[in-house]
Amino acid sequence: MELKPLLITRISSALVWPVLAGVLVVALYGDVHLSVVIGVGLVSLAAAVYIGLFGWRLGVVTDDEGIEVHGLFRNRRIARDEVTSITDFPAVRWKSTDGKTHWTPIFAFTNIHRVMPLVDRHNEAAIAILQNWQSEPHQAPKPDRKQRRRRQRPTR
Repeated sequence: MELKPLLITRISSALVWPVLAGVLVVALYGDVHLSVVIGVGLVSLAAAVYIGLFGWRLGVVTDDEGIEVHGLFRNRRIARDEVTSITDFPAVRWKSTDGKTHWTPIFAFTNIHRVMPLVDRHNEAAIAILQNWQSEPHQAPKPDRKQRRRRQRPTR
């Protein structure tokens, strides 16, 4: 199952960084030498586009084997057996095979400050879906049709 933020949230996550880069360039324009403004503008625009693309890709993918969290800077795949809880923050609490506990935030459904009620409801529903996924019993993957047919054929 794939869970994504609402379209309006994805667009704002992708566009906020280039807008901030533009504001930085405008703020520096009158006070600093033009070559510095151009250099800072190019670096900040490149960083903004990079982070903006990750902002567009925010989300969570779950299956029987585990959960994959798409974050702002990287993606993390966590095996289902390692997941201990999905918090309301939201975040995935998990324990690695060596016994260390970890915490992976899910930025796709985080409500920082005030958001529109529609976005808030969507994020809360997504968190509830993830918590239900985590609490349901783990089932082994079902065999595909070819494997089932092979088992049904009589042996000679």
